[in-house]
Amino acid sequence: GWEMWRAWERHARVDTGGYASVDNVTQAPEKGPVKRIDKMESFWLGETLKYLYLLFSDDPSLLPAECFVFNTEAHPLPVMPGGTSSGLRRCVERVASENVEAIATQHGL
Repeated sequence: GWEMWRAWERHARVDTGGYASVDNVTQAPEKGPVKRIDKMESFWLGETLKYLYLLFSDDPSLLPAECFVFNTEAHPLPVMPGGTSSGLRRCVERVASENVEAIATQHGL
């Protein structure tokens, strides 16, 4: 994940603060500057950055992988053990209780 982020910063970031599309992601940088396309896809913000946020988050209870799955648009969908919302609640509470000290430290408690 970190290498991907660094590549986006190097090759796709524009001076105005956004990110451009890259014409050919297989082009080696040694062969010259990467050709950018003046377009930032909406999924860049809505999906890609969400996945990166989750990847680099230190909060184990943010969206625990054993309690949620993600669709192709990065929307979290609950896994409901036993087919009920109470099963989901138990899952999230279990993850939170297993990580209560780490969560408290992250929040300065």
